[in-house]
Amino acid sequence: MASATQRALERAEHSGEAISEQLVDQLAALRKQVDQISHSVNSYGDSSLDELQHNAVAMAREVRHQGRVVARQVGRQANIAGRAVHDNPVPLMITLGTIALISALVFSRD
Repeated sequence: MASATQRALERAEHSGEAISEQLVDQLAALRKQVDQISHSVNSYGDSSLDELQHNAVAMAREVRHQGRVVARQVGRQANIAGRAVHDNPVPLMITLGTIALISALVFSRD
């Protein structure tokens, strides 16, 4: 009977060692998977940052281009308005006089 008990204890110890080895192997596999996931997340974050920077540069170029287009259009309109004032200054003088009169009336009420 003592030998049966001793054999049961030996089997239990052997089973415990096998379980411990399996747990160590599983932990090593989990660590490897966590490292792979961490690497993947870092790679994704880096590529997202690169893509974001690329998009920001492209947007800045587009805004700069549109700004040039708007500046040209404003310049043309200013030239047209300047020619209109030069050719016919009476409406401008009437408008400026009206603004000055209204301003004087509003500010003299205080």
